[in-house]
Amino acid sequence: MDVREFFEFKQGYIKGAKLIPSTHFKEEFDKTKIKKTDKIALYYRTGSRSHFVAERLKDWGYKKLFNLEMGIVEWLEYGKEIIK
Repeated sequence: MDVREFFEFKQGYIKGAKLIPSTHFKEEFDKTKIKKTDKIALYYRTGSRSHFVAERLKDWGYKKLFNLEMGIVEWLEYGKEIIK
């Protein structure tokens, strides 16, 4: 789950990511069919905002949460691919 904004997502994203911007997270997340038992991996540009979103999801009862701590920036630094 990519929690950046649309213009950032268009610059490149991790394969399989679903965009749910943190600025509209509640409204957009409510439209998904994600169950509380599903695994959710989150990322942001540097990991800060995805950490905040993960905390919110924990408060809502989601338990299988994974945050890419250093975000897509570190992903690229390790030579991982993104979709453009």
